[in-house]
Amino acid sequence: MSDPAEPEPEEQSQTPPEERQRKRDKLNAFLHEEYDKGLEKTKDSLLKAELSLKHSLGLGHKPNVIPWSEPRIDGDLRTVAIGWHPVAGMGGKWLAEKSGLGKMVTREIGKYPDPTQHWAVLVGEYVHELWMDEELTVIYINEKIEDLGEEWRTFEVGKTRFTDEALRQAGEMVIHNMRQKRAAYNIISNNCQNFAVLMLDAIQIGAHQEFATSFAVYQRATGKGTIKDLFEDHHPEEQKTDVETRPEAEGVEKLHRVDTVQNAQSVMNANTTKLDNHKSFFS
Repeated sequence: MSDPAEPEPEEQSQTPPEERQRKRDKLNAFLHEEYDKGLEKTKDSLLKAELSLKHSLGLGHKPNVIPWSEPRIDGDLRTVAIGWHPVAGMGGKWLAEKSGLGKMVTREIGKYPDPTQHWAVLVGEYVHELWMDEELTVIYINEKIEDLGEEWRTFEVGKTRFTDEALRQAGEMVIHNMRQKRAAYNIISNNCQNFAVLMLDAIQIGAHQEFATSFAVYQRATGKGTIKDLFEDHHPEEQKTDVETRPEAEGVEKLHRVDTVQNAQSVMNANTTKLDNHKSFFS
């Protein structure tokens, strides 16, 4: 018989194993849910930050600023220049990374242009340029030089008879042809310098026939473009020709360029910073 003064031992409440497992499962589910929420918030923040950076770079389509006028390729002679300005700061670094520069600095690919040095074609009051949308697909844009508030370093490279509207349509054609080959911006083969050279090749003096043929193909493919008297050459004296003797086509006359493209390439080569695997853009 137990001592009545001695207290009975307390009964230990035991939680059933299945109940403990249920609580652990509930806790794990809660933690996973909160983790996923945090991850989504992080992704959303990163996307918002990237979008903000893209907007700070000015990526995306911009309204055409060239007022309508009759598009002609036989207008008065005007000076053609190429020019560049920097895409600076964090925006430039982001652009370099997205264009693959960060990876390429580790490869032995020779020298290539600094993607933060932006080149364009300037005629009259307007600048014609390759730019990118939010997906880094190449697009054509134009801007009024005086509205940019940026200092362009310019170099005269030739002449053109294209009116402003004809230049706009030529720029659209060049971008269309570039996109047919490769839509995405590429630091080596699909960049602002490539666009500048191709546009100069299209609009230069002495290339009327070739441009008319190319533009007609573009019109058929896209249904766009209206240039007055496209195939009428009102300045045949400018279609300079040199007789070049070649084994496969002896005596064939070849259209002679007025060296606009060659001038531009020389200028860009001399005035574009080149990066290679020995010099990191980010150092």
